[in-house]
Amino acid sequence: QQFGLVDPHSNYCFGEGGAGTYSDGKLYTRSHKRGNIEKALRLLVEHGAASDILVDAHPHIGSNKLPGIVANMRETIEHYGGRVLFGAHVDDLLLQQGRIAGVRVHGGREYLAPALILATGHSARDIFYLLHRKGIRLEAKPYALGVRI
Repeated sequence: QQFGLVDPHSNYCFGEGGAGTYSDGKLYTRSHKRGNIEKALRLLVEHGAASDILVDAHPHIGSNKLPGIVANMRETIEHYGGRVLFGAHVDDLLLQQGRIAGVRVHGGREYLAPALILATGHSARDIFYLLHRKGIRLEAKPYALGVRI
C-alpha cells in the first residue's frame, strides 16, 4: 500500500545494494584521487560482471545485472562466515572493553561478532548520533564520495 509516506526505516534506499541498486551501473570517476580501482573491478568480474569492464575506458555493468552481482557478493561474504541482516534496525551498539562487540536491533535481539561492518550509507544520522553517544570517535572527512555499484 502506498499513501505518499516514506517509512524512514524501510524505503527505496534500503536493502541489498541500497539506492545504488537502481544506478545505471557506470563505474568511472572524474576525480583525480581515484586510486587503483583494478581490484574492485576484478571483484565485480568474479561476481558476475562482464570482463570487458577491466579494459573499457568508461566501464559499465548495467542496472539489469547489478542486483545479481550484489547478491553474489553477499553470498561470498556468507560463504566465508559473514552474516548480512536485512530489516534489522540497529537500536544500540554493544561494547566490551571499549570495542564494539555487537548490535541490538529493534525488538531486542542481540548479535555478537568478532568484527562488525556498519554499512550505513551517507544519511544514517541515527547511527552517527548513536556512535557519538557511545563515545566512539567520529572523524569528519574533507570530501564526500558516492559509490554506486
